[in-house]
Amino acid sequence: MISLQVMAGLVLASSDLTGAQLLQLENGDVLVAVSHAEGSPKGTVEATILIDASAERIWQIMVNCSEIPTFVPGVKDCQVLASGENWEIIRHDVKWMWLFPKLSYVFRARYQQNRQINFARIEGDLRDMRGSWRLTPMPNSGQTLVRYRVFLDPGFWVPQWIVRNSLKRDLPAVLTAIRTKVLDSLPGQRH
Repeated sequence: MISLQVMAGLVLASSDLTGAQLLQLENGDVLVAVSHAEGSPKGTVEATILIDASAERIWQIMVNCSEIPTFVPGVKDCQVLASGENWEIIRHDVKWMWLFPKLSYVFRARYQQNRQINFARIEGDLRDMRGSWRLTPMPNSGQTLVRYRVFLDPGFWVPQWIVRNSLKRDLPAVLTAIRTKVLDSLPGQRH
């Protein structure tokens, strides 16, 4: 059962979550919400997970480009093309869905260390892709709420049901993979 202390921290961190959603997160579930433009493959998806680790530890895993293909489903290659203070230009090669060829795209990631990554497509096979990762430490619990939000316009026709089903399957897999990688990296941790 969720402790009142953790519940209070979650409420402060994300007041838009219901009590039932908070319990789902505490039980290890990944919450996914998908919205699409009518008759179009464009849409926004948001996924949320609770990880039993500090934001700093999660951050170390999330921004390690060379490791991304080893645990994020679909990413075949990740390369940092340029970097500066609090930003990087990154190329991803992704096998998004089984019936489509591998996609490549370049995006700019802007960092607020240990807190947020904002990203936006610069070039590549997708027409538009932008979003964010937010890490919200939970007071007095050592846990972190991780929220991923992305707007995607592939730029080519894809049946809505394929995109929706793919996102509902793949995003929990991505967030679960991050959680597993983070927990595996902690000394003495078992999950």
